[in-house]
Amino acid sequence: MEDRAEKRRRNTIPPEKLIVVKRNTKKLDLTKPYKYIYFDWWFTLLTFPVMLLLYPMAGLAGPYFGLRVSGRSNKRILRRQGCIVISNHCHYFDTVFAAKAVFPRRLYISVAQRNFEVPVVRRILRIVRAFPIPASAWGFKMIAAPVGEALRRGHHVLFMPEGDLVYLSQEIYRFKPGAFYMSYLHQAPILPIVYVITKRYRRNGSENTRRPRMRQVFGEPMFPPPLLENGAFPKEELSDMMEAAASWMEDTIARYSAVDSGGGSRLPKG
Repeated sequence: MEDRAEKRRRNTIPPEKLIVVKRNTKKLDLTKPYKYIYFDWWFTLLTFPVMLLLYPMAGLAGPYFGLRVSGRSNKRILRRQGCIVISNHCHYFDTVFAAKAVFPRRLYISVAQRNFEVPVVRRILRIVRAFPIPASAWGFKMIAAPVGEALRRGHHVLFMPEGDLVYLSQEIYRFKPGAFYMSYLHQAPILPIVYVITKRYRRNGSENTRRPRMRQVFGEPMFPPPLLENGAFPKEELSDMMEAAASWMEDTIARYSAVDSGGGSRLPKG
C-alpha cells in the first residue's frame, strides 16, 4: 500500500440502506462502570461449548457461500502480536469468517451500541465476544483500555470502519477513524480484510440474494506512526493511513469482481 494515498471522495451510508434495529429496549447506562470485554477464566469456560460449536458451523458456511480466500500470507502477523483487524461490512457472515480466519487466537468484535440494546441478541453478542461502541462523544476513550488489554494479551480486535452493515454492498463508504486512532494509541498493526461479493442466480434467472458467492482478501499489514512525545495524535498521518486502507478495499473489489464474474484474467492464489 502506498504511504501517501490520494484522497478519494466517498459517500456516507444513506439512511435508507441502514438496517433498522428493532426492539432495542434494554438501554445501556454507560455512565456507570461497564464491562466491555471479559478476560475472566469463568467467562472463557462458560462460552467454550458455544465457541466449539460455532467454528465448525463457520467451516460449513464457507462452502455454502463458495468462500474463496486470497492473500493468506498476510495473516502471518496475527501469530506474532495482537492486531486491529478492519473490514468492509456487507454480509451477516463476514464477521464469522473473520473470527474463523484468526483462530485459534481470539477475535473481539466491535458493534454499535444499539445492537447491544436488543434483548436476547445482546446475550448472543456477548457469547461471541462482541462489545459495544458507546454512541457518545466519549466512546473512543471508554473502549480504549479494554481494547488495549486485548491487544496486549495477543488477541485481535475487529472494527468495521464504515460503521454499519449494508447488505451485499460493494461500495466502500466513508470511514470513521476510530480503528486507526486505536492502532496508533496501542501501537498495534492494522490487518485489512475486504469481502468481494459475486451474484449468484437461480435457474429461473432471479438473483439469489440469500446465497451470494464470497471472497475474503487479506491485505498487507499497516503500521501506525510512532507515538509522539507530546501525547498528540498525528491526524494527517492517520488520515493517510485510513485513506490507503479504503482505497485498497475499493481497488481490490474492482480487481477481483472482474475475475470472479468471469470477465478478467486469472489471479494468482495468495
